[in-house]
Amino acid sequence: MSKEQTQFGKLIGHWRYSSKKFIYEKQVLIKQTNVIGNTYFANYIEWEGEAREKFFLAHPAAPEFLKSNPNILLVTHSLFHRFVENTFFGDRVRVELTCKEILDYSVAIIFRHFELGKNLLEGEGWQKLCFFDNVTNRPCRIPQIFVDLAKSVEEEKGSKLPESK
Repeated sequence: MSKEQTQFGKLIGHWRYSSKKFIYEKQVLIKQTNVIGNTYFANYIEWEGEAREKFFLAHPAAPEFLKSNPNILLVTHSLFHRFVENTFFGDRVRVELTCKEILDYSVAIIFRHFELGKNLLEGEGWQKLCFFDNVTNRPCRIPQIFVDLAKSVEEEKGSKLPESK
């Protein structure tokens, strides 16, 4: 085991993300809008995926873990999205990511969309994720590295997932 792997191994189970939310910012490009300049809703969902991947890579041991465990796959098994406002070409969007329902085999990642500099909710959603080991062909426990991340940004107990109204 290399010195780098030993250092990363010491982080797993101990490292915490530095904030209670993971923030991802994105500028709305012209290709992401329709003829009147509104952002396509599919782009919000794509940005959630980008935010989720950046969040997972926030753990300093993540790249090494992913390289050494190519058999572990992330699976989205259910999701929900609700959009209440539009963004337009040139706007900057802030996606706030938090977690809930952190269990042994699944976690819910919550996304809230805002225009940068404003606190007006533009949309929200969640994805429930699990992990799958394609060697054993079975679901597997959430790797500790991702549990560390999820617990760092866990919403308070008792808060509910966003739902349709």
